[in-house]
Formats: sequence, C-alpha cells, structure tokens
Amino acid sequence: MVVVAGVTAAMIIILSAFNGIEDLVSSLFSSFDADITISAAEGKTIDIDTLDYMAIAKTDGVGMMSEVIEEDVWINYGEQNTVATIKGVSPTYGEMSTLDTMMYLGKFVLRDNNLNYSVIGRGIRGELGIRFREGEAPVINIHAPKRGKKIKTSKQGAFHTLPIMVGGVYSVNAELDVKYIIAPVAYCKELFGYENEISGLEVAVTEGADVDAVAASLQTMLGPNFKVRTRYQKNLLIYQTNASEKWATFLILLFILIIAAFNIVASLTMLIIEKKKDIFILQSMGVTRPSINSIFVLESIFIYFIGAVIGIAFGVGLCFIQQSFGLIRLEGAMIPYYPVSVEWFDVLQVILSVMAVGFAFSLALVRYLIKRFVSLGA
Repeated sequence: MVVVAGVTAAMIIILSAFNGIEDLVSSLFSSFDADITISAAEGKTIDIDTLDYMAIAKTDGVGMMSEVIEEDVWINYGEQNTVATIKGVSPTYGEMSTLDTMMYLGKFVLRDNNLNYSVIGRGIRGELGIRFREGEAPVINIHAPKRGKKIKTSKQGAFHTLPIMVGGVYSVNAELDVKYIIAPVAYCKELFGYENEISGLEVAVTEGADVDAVAASLQTMLGPNFKVRTRYQKNLLIYQTNASEKWATFLILLFILIIAAFNIVASLTMLIIEKKKDIFILQSMGVTRPSINSIFVLESIFIYFIGAVIGIAFGVGLCFIQQSFGLIRLEGAMIPYYPVSVEWFDVLQVILSVMAVGFAFSLALVRYLIKRFVSLGA
C-alpha cells in the first residue's frame, strides 16, 4: 500500500510540474506572440493593400490588431555593438500584450511628444552597457541593410541608420531578453524602406472566444495566399516536446508501479496461506472457486484503492503547498519558485491507471496463488 501511494503521489507531482512548465512557457510567449498571427504564405512580407482590414475586424471573435515588421538589425551604443531582432508594432500593441507588466526599468512607451521610443530586453541592455540617467533617455543607433544593396560591394552605403531613444527595459527570460527590441511600426518602415509592406498582422481575440475557431474563420476568408497561425501553432515544437516528455515520464512511472505491484505478492501469499482453513470451510458450504477468487481479488483491489487515495491526497497536497508557499525556490530565476499546476484530468487518469494495473495484477495473482497454495476441490 505504501509503495502504491508513493508512486501515485510521484505521478501527480511530476505531471503537475510539467503542467506548470507548460503554463509558464505559454505565459512567456504570450508577451510577444499574439493569439493569432497572419503572415504571407510565401515570402517575407505582405502588401497591406491585399489585406481587408475591415473584414478581419468584423470577424467574430477578433478584438484588437497590430501591424508587425520583424527583421534582424545591428545596434550600437557608443563603442558597444550587438545584433538583435527588431519588432515594429502598432500603438495598440501595448494593450494587446502583457509586456508592459514585465518592465525591468523605465516604462513601456513607443511614442511620446511626437518622438519614437523603443523598449529593449534586459540582455540587450547588458550587452550594450546602456546607462539610464534621471530625466534623460539613452539613444541607440539601429542599422538595417538597404534593400538591393550588397554588403560585400558597398560596405559604407549598405546600411540605413536611424537613432531611437530607449524608453524602458523588459525582462521575460534569458532567450527573449537578448533577442527582441520593440519599436513603432512607422519607425521600422522608414528604417527598412518599406512603403505598403509589413511582415504580418497580429490579432488578439475577444474574451471567451475560441482561438482555433477564429483562426479557421480568418484562414477561410483570407485564402491560400496567407498563413494564419495561433500562438500554439507558432510554438508547436516547444509544446509538443513538453507534452512528449510529460507522457514519457508518466509511462516510466506506470512501469515502476507495475514493478512495485509485485510487493503485493508477499502480502497476498501470507493472507491466502493463513486463510486456507477458511477457504476449505467456504468450499464445503458450496462456494465456488470463482467466488473465492473474487473475495481475494476485491481485497487486493481495495489495497490499491487505499494506496491510490493516499497517494493522490499527498501529491495534490504537496502541489498546493508549492503553489501557495513555494517550498522549492529557484534562486536567480525569472520566477521565485518552481511552477506546478494540478489538472483534474491528470488526477482522474492517474486513478484509472492505478486501478487498472491493480485489477489486472490482482486477478492474475490471486488465481495463481490460490492454485499454488490451496488445493480446492480436494
């Protein structure tokens, strides 16, 4: 019973840990990836004249929209240089994303007093050594390759350079903090020489709307020349990897449970040996072998059930304590403690798995033990 309870608790805790990681990854990507992204099926850019903004806005479930220009750039500040990805966005982007809640320094501002501002990652700030002074916004220079120019033949004139002020620094995670700089889409159009072109259109759905259904409606309306993807579809590999690891771990623990079930052999063997006289009495009273088998099968299943209940109570309890008090802390990480999230579907699945193993194992084991140690019908 103790072994069953221990393995069951481990299943609950580990599955909840994977759920917590998935929720964390989802929340991190929601800062940069909108609910739905519309991009060109072929090529890097979309001609805005080919997008029916009015029809998109009227699609059921569509909330706010933001034009996006996303390209790699070279940034310098004083003597320091780095390469990053600039993401040009519309003024509504601040309302669409949660990036304004993840500011490390300054504030999320892209336009103020007719001046362009950028928001950079904490890692980019560290690489450039950007210093903030009271009442003064630092200025960085962003260089983008000119369209049609080859760097090998025209190094001096191959880049278009535009300065921009830094209004704030965000901190999401180590990967994103060194990758992205956020700027106004109008600034990026000037930087890259775009006129009617954008990299894509990001869409936020209304509260309660089915993201997959909205994406399907937009794909049908826009046609094959456009690619409509949800946040999950954009980061499909990450989510699939986490799910694969989660269920691979679950199967390993299930295998451990099957091995641990052999611990029940000793208990049932002693029980059947002790009850040999009682079995003969029941037999003399006309009780059939299947009926006698069922008595011990039910007792074995009861042991599994009690172990499963204790294990689930212990595992769920530990997860809620971790959520409330953060027993396992992560020093120096972006979150203070290890994330866990209990999903009741997982709890149900663990119960059914434990009971299925218990029933199958008990049925086979009891038949063997009674045949081995009790000569029924003698």
